[in-house]
Amino acid sequence: MYLRVVTIKCPNQAAKKALKLLFKQVVVEQMKVGLIKETVIDISDTNFLNVKYWISKSHFEKGRKNWQKVSQELNEMGAIVSAVGGEGEINLSEDYQNYI
Repeated sequence: MYLRVVTIKCPNQAAKKALKLLFKQVVVEQMKVGLIKETVIDISDTNFLNVKYWISKSHFEKGRKNWQKVSQELNEMGAIVSAVGGEGEINLSEDYQNYI
């Protein structure tokens, strides 16, 4: 599994809301090419984290094409984006189904 953690710092709350909606559209397309799950974490009024769980790094590379379209819009809105990625694993509670 390949995970990607993206930090997005938006200039204001309106930009944050708009970018989160844009990300939802991109995720639909990325799930068609190997994105398993996405987690969005609000860390402040104007900043959020986006954690993406991919089948593999090669699937991420396919899905990255959709991300590059968004990159230009991020820049136009004045967002600052940083990302890291790497091989990862998920450990789930045996009782996971009772918590969702």
